[in-house]
Amino acid sequence: MSGGVDSSVSAYLLKRQGYIVEGVYMRNWDTTDESGVCTSDQDWKDVQTVCKQLDIPCRQFDFTKEYWLQVFTRMIEDYENGITPNPDVMCNREIKFGWFLDKCLGSINGKDKENTWIATGHYVQLERTDSGRVKLMRGVDVTKDQSYFLSTVAEQNLQRVIFPVGNLHKKQVKSIAHVANLETANKKESMGICFVGKKRKFSEFLEQYVIPKSGDIKTLDGIIIGQHRGLFSYTIGQCARIHYGPDRHVWFVLRKDIKNNSLIVIPGSTNPLLFSSKLVAKDWIWSWGEPPKGIEGGINLLTQLRYQQPAVNTKICSRSDGKYIVEFSTPKRAITPGQNVVVWDGNWCLGSGIIEQPLIN
Repeated sequence: MSGGVDSSVSAYLLKRQGYIVEGVYMRNWDTTDESGVCTSDQDWKDVQTVCKQLDIPCRQFDFTKEYWLQVFTRMIEDYENGITPNPDVMCNREIKFGWFLDKCLGSINGKDKENTWIATGHYVQLERTDSGRVKLMRGVDVTKDQSYFLSTVAEQNLQRVIFPVGNLHKKQVKSIAHVANLETANKKESMGICFVGKKRKFSEFLEQYVIPKSGDIKTLDGIIIGQHRGLFSYTIGQCARIHYGPDRHVWFVLRKDIKNNSLIVIPGSTNPLLFSSKLVAKDWIWSWGEPPKGIEGGINLLTQLRYQQPAVNTKICSRSDGKYIVEFSTPKRAITPGQNVVVWDGNWCLGSGIIEQPLIN
């Protein structure tokens, strides 16, 4: 339970269905390091209040060490290397459906294990095949579907999992919370990464962990038109906050030259150079442990490069080096190295890879 309405309603629904329910709160960040910026203290209080309302026990698991080592430090390393990672995807794989799952199920044996399940408030669904395999499916509410963030969770880690609100729309979940008079019924959704806080920019937060190294901002012709404070504070396609040239064009980030610590920019947010119809992706994780059949020759799947971005038809083809070529029917803007490219067969989430680079058309 996160202290939000989705997991609160999940616990409520499970108890109504006859399950013996226990609420567990995961503490993944040390608020003392951030002067209380993170809302974890209040979230834990809300979990306790809801559990008291539902008359179920609750406890807290501390994964701050695991989160630091397996999610946060990896994220910092990626930013230092000039790429833009997705820590939420990493957290689901390593912590929520990794350490948390192991801790809950690790000490359970025999029949008790067969009757023990983990539930979360994610807006996704599971479909079980006749052979016992599990498919990760999109949630009914397409505006809240979170299969993108669970795209690297292996099938075996979903075998003992339930998603009680995956077949509901957000409005229905809020309505249930109000009818049940749950403490979290009117709580605002958390946005962004918890430890960053609401009053500062992400780049300001990163400066505490990544040593800023200033460098040149250059045009494609190599003309220096400004200075950056550190490549980590920029992402592909964003405005570089520079006006240069006779027409005082606004310039946008095309790429990062890590070797020379330079930021390469071009004028105009719709500049054709910001668009590409192909990319190379590496480090693929397939839900069922292997890629779909026929991918060696190229197959058509649905793809998203960002959360809540409309899924589009793509052709995906494997290479002999273990990487994959993803080809779009129409060029996509600001393809960003380090982000996840997630693929579906209809509503079935097959897995995802890490964008290595866009390919020049």
